[in-house]
Amino acid sequence: MAVLASILPIFLVIALGIAGARRGWFPAPFIEPANRLAYNLAIPALIFRPVAQAPLSEALRPLPMLLALASVTIGWLLAMAAARLALGPGLARNQTRASFIQGSIHGNQAYIGLAVIYYALGQAGLHAASLVVAVIIITQNLLAVLSLHHWGGGGQRGASPVKTVLMNPIIIASAAGLLYSLTGLPLPAVVDQTLNILAGLGLPLALLIIGAKLSQGQLGGNPRLLALIAFLKLLVMPALGFGLLWLAGQRGLPLQVTVILLASPTATISVIMAGQLGGDIRLASENVTLTHGLSALTYSLWLMLLHA
Repeated sequence: MAVLASILPIFLVIALGIAGARRGWFPAPFIEPANRLAYNLAIPALIFRPVAQAPLSEALRPLPMLLALASVTIGWLLAMAAARLALGPGLARNQTRASFIQGSIHGNQAYIGLAVIYYALGQAGLHAASLVVAVIIITQNLLAVLSLHHWGGGGQRGASPVKTVLMNPIIIASAAGLLYSLTGLPLPAVVDQTLNILAGLGLPLALLIIGAKLSQGQLGGNPRLLALIAFLKLLVMPALGFGLLWLAGQRGLPLQVTVILLASPTATISVIMAGQLGGDIRLASENVTLTHGLSALTYSLWLMLLHA
């Protein structure tokens, strides 16, 4: 019951976002500006504050970060192998292969993963997740862009993929928080309270936005491919993290937050990336809808395991 009590409100807020969008409460002209507000301001405040305030020994834990990086990389290799089995070894259906691989590794940590951690594990969980989430986001974005460029043909050429990833507001907030923690200075009270207000806005707004975007999603494509992507993203990826951290002797919060982050459903931005970089837009969109729907169940399973 405790697991359900922590996870159910998150998905009820998402459901409210779906219902609200369908009733016209969140029109399209509102959704994208609200998304930019959450992504560029509120979520970075949520990340920066705990990292900046944490002692360096708590903020910087290299082993969970390295094992999270390894989990995403191994998951990427498994996704390539699964795509070969599902789609064949040939060069045909490149767009589908690109989005299959991306969808299997590219999670929605910023909105869903951090929300589950905060509401299930509290502020201590957020402290433990702050730098692990940065490592996962960097790794999965680089591998996703590499996959789309290689198998999807790259689509529209733009800024350097590395530069795009490193300019991610969450990456910047994590690095800035770590640098500030090196000074050993407390955050000024006014700054701390301002960040606290912004951080309080971030997760509820993000969950409503997720719901509003999911209201536009549909299913009905290739159920076999969608089921395989969901299996890899929601079960195999976090299982890799669980196994690696367990074997390394990591228990408690480092293990819990890493598994929760790796269990995040496929990122909504994967649909945009598919359009820009030559992926399969329909597969990406259907995958986002399916994995977000299934994640209510899979997160409940992972939280029960982690609390056992």
